Amino acid sequence: MNAKIQPLLFLTVFWVDFCFAQTFDSHGDAEVLPVEPESNWVFIGSSLVDVVDNKFLGVAGVNGGMGSSLTISDDNRFMFTAESFYSRGNRGQRTDTVTVFDTTTLSPIDEIIIPPKRALMLSIDGAVALSDENRFLAVFNLTPATSLSVVDIETREFVGEISTPGCSLAYPAGERRYLMLCVDGGVLSVTLDEDGSELSKTRTARYFDPEADPITPAGVRHDGKWLFVSFGGMVHPLNVSGATLQFEDSWSLFTDADRAENWRIAGRQHLAIHRATSRLYSLVRQSEEPLDDPGTMDGTEIWVYDLESRQRVQRLEAVPEQNNEGGHGGSGIGSTSGDGASGILVTQGNDAVLVTVGGGVSVRHAITGEYIHEKLKNVPGSGRLTLRNQVQ
Repeated sequence: MNAKIQPLLFLTVFWVDFCFAQTFDSHGDAEVLPVEPESNWVFIGSSLVDVVDNKFLGVAGVNGGMGSSLTISDDNRFMFTAESFYSRGNRGQRTDTVTVFDTTTLSPIDEIIIPPKRALMLSIDGAVALSDENRFLAVFNLTPATSLSVVDIETREFVGEISTPGCSLAYPAGERRYLMLCVDGGVLSVTLDEDGSELSKTRTARYFDPEADPITPAGVRHDGKWLFVSFGGMVHPLNVSGATLQFEDSWSLFTDADRAENWRIAGRQHLAIHRATSRLYSLVRQSEEPLDDPGTMDGTEIWVYDLESRQRVQRLEAVPEQNNEGGHGGSGIGSTSGDGASGILVTQGNDAVLVTVGGGVSVRHAITGEYIHEKLKNVPGSGRLTLRNQVQ
């Protein structure tokens, strides 16, 4: 056989075999997820992942460049977020929306136009809040004046705007009620009427000291209370179960010995709760100097507390040492130090897991701390953590 023909024949046979051996998904194929999610389904940013089976389930088409927190209805059918769009991409006429997603397809199914005023910031607690009876969604506005845009999610209509001078973010605090954190250290309670319009606003006395020891927005809710933690590690419980908001005694995450060793809270999403065992999880790190913003530094350890005794019961490394090689931080807006975890989340149920994010995603048993996955593969390495099945 001609020597020049042999390579060509070999390539032809190889290409035919290769084509028959390969199978490809058709363009646009999509699975439909069940309405009732598994307990271990977690959003990492806008990507849905089974963190125990290490399986990527899908991605919601959220406008990541102007991201907002996700919140999910109690019936698990719909997911809501607030988004901003510009007619020229990064400039031009601005349009803000509350976008409704179908949780079974992760596809947008509706948009509700709201005033182009929502706060453009990182995905943090308090950016959007669904009222406890699942009727109204509040979107925090910053222009720099502060206010709330209220949307009726049943009729899919914008209801109106409520001015909230000096008070920011929004947290559900009862039927048709939200709480907001104020610059003077007080708390604003905003109650809606049956149509979603403002019924009343009540401002409390000082709840924390915004000058000496401000709190972070990363609150967690448990047993009828919101728990917010100050930069100095003081836990401030706020009982929202009654007709009026009630302050409870503050307590410290740190002993005198801890403070002498310069332990401080750290991380952007630094708190998590396991409700069945009343355990509070907190990201911490050592720093000789106080942190101007704990969210700019990763936590290197996770300390676990029993909320009944208010005592620390466990210490865990934030991420495996091998996850830290080379770091993952940077100097850009919202960057963290890159030597630990920037966020944590605990799933609920009998087989709860503790998820940490920062330069990779680690998963371990929530009670024993034993690793299930030291680092998940083929999933986003960072992003805000959100339970797919949000339990209040």
